[in-house]
Amino acid sequence: MLLAALLALIPIHGVVIDMLGDRTAIVRTDPIPKMMPAQIRRYAFARPASFHSGTSVDALLDPSTAPPTLLDPVPATVFAPGLPDSGRVVPVEIGSALPAAELIDQHGDQVALDRAFAGKTLLLSFVFTRCPDRDLCPAISAKFAYLQSRLDPRRFALAEITLDPPYDSPAVLRDYASSYGARTESWMLLTGTGSTIQHLLDEFRISSMRVSTDNFLHDDKLYIVAPTGRVASIVQTGGWDPAGVLAAARTVSGLAANPFERFKLALISQAVAICGGSQFAGIALLELSLFTFLTVLAALGMWAVARVLWASRS
Repeated sequence: MLLAALLALIPIHGVVIDMLGDRTAIVRTDPIPKMMPAQIRRYAFARPASFHSGTSVDALLDPSTAPPTLLDPVPATVFAPGLPDSGRVVPVEIGSALPAAELIDQHGDQVALDRAFAGKTLLLSFVFTRCPDRDLCPAISAKFAYLQSRLDPRRFALAEITLDPPYDSPAVLRDYASSYGARTESWMLLTGTGSTIQHLLDEFRISSMRVSTDNFLHDDKLYIVAPTGRVASIVQTGGWDPAGVLAAARTVSGLAANPFERFKLALISQAVAICGGSQFAGIALLELSLFTFLTVLAALGMWAVARVLWASRS
């Protein structure tokens, strides 16, 4: 485990204390949960870079070199949850290609979001490991575990992106993945620098509001991405039924699927979109639709019987 930690890439946030003359700098980095404490030390830059003293930066840390190397450092503020700023990005919609973003999985490996899942149907959601509500992130991850056991990893992939990059380090995500039985070949837990995650939240239009030091209120959406890398469907609630998502994913992948399950999923998702995010409204609409359908069917049956009886009396 120690060797894996030394080889893992780690998203970091820090403040440049002083630039040195040999492509290195003294940087104060924030703590990385389960990986490294806050510290001030000399870091190398993979490429020439220049920052004024006091500049806050995001970067990927490679701890395997001496001194450790900061890859692609960029000026960045401390990550803060909030409303998505869709005005400065191209929002992800049905038919959109997955945006380019360099992320880190639970093993510290670099993952290019727009290329890593090519040729597979991808189910993508956003969670955070400290979520205290068992009906939200833990429920989504439990449903991913169910889907993992029923989807061929040669054709399908699962991915969850953290909403809490300062805390959800690769080591934290690795423990979280293990608790749900996530297998690397089919299910990735992804983090990144705060600036990268913030950009993705803007692109996917995910709202995330802090309610305490370790808790957020956030949107729950599931993106079903076709093997071409384009979004095929967006489920607007975290309360989705795994059977419906399984049917939808199989359809996107070109496999046979239960049409009634797809219908239920689509109806609930559309109702949630119309009703402002209430999954219960979607379920209520589904039940009302089924009740109306059965009522109409019963009325037509009674009318047909009445016609037969009337004809026999005539």
